[in-house]
Amino acid sequence: MSGYNRDNLYDRPQAVVDFRFDERTAAVFPDMIHRSVPGYATLLQLFAVIGAGIVPPGGRVYDLGCALGGASIALQQQMTADTAIIAVDNSAAMTDRLTAYIAGAGIANIRVEQADITTLELAPADLVLMTFTLQFIPPQARDALLARIHRALHPGGALLLAEKTRPDDDRLRLWHEAFKASQGYSQLAIAQKRESLEHVMQTDRYATVEERLHRAGFSDITPCFRTLPFCAWVAMA
Repeated sequence: MSGYNRDNLYDRPQAVVDFRFDERTAAVFPDMIHRSVPGYATLLQLFAVIGAGIVPPGGRVYDLGCALGGASIALQQQMTADTAIIAVDNSAAMTDRLTAYIAGAGIANIRVEQADITTLELAPADLVLMTFTLQFIPPQARDALLARIHRALHPGGALLLAEKTRPDDDRLRLWHEAFKASQGYSQLAIAQKRESLEHVMQTDRYATVEERLHRAGFSDITPCFRTLPFCAWVAMA
């Protein structure tokens, strides 16, 4: 997506409140995530390529916690026109912007829904995408959500999951903050953003994510991406 602003939400001293996916965040989100997650564009391309090999013509895909639909749009470019992609997020600011974008771009096979993914009824599907979404779900609700996703997937379907993990080695945190500084974020912005996320984004350790996938019923789990604390897996149903 083009035409979005530079992320300067935390550049000035402020009374820090919990991070929200509101209109202020939506307005700068593409810049925010590309400057905060090393390799983000590559991850989206990778998920699109992997997904294209899994979803049959006429298949159904869910993008849960879609934000502005980066994963949906990347995948749509690899799919047949009769593939149904349902992009879901609980933020009206995100879904309104995504709806406007796909209408303007003439994309017919992405349907946008504003909903809580922890209670959303999932129709049988071939692929589910969750790109840095589970980390914002309350930890006590994560296993149930993953189990519902597993039950909804057709045999041979898959969950493509990307998460920021909680590192055992603090060097990963320091290297990540150094990366953000290299992208133009000030130390003040980095510190205030970290404070705003403290109670909102509760990350799991790498091993914990895999344990959750196994408990949900996934037995074929393949790591496919890792940059600093950011990791991704292909979990086959």
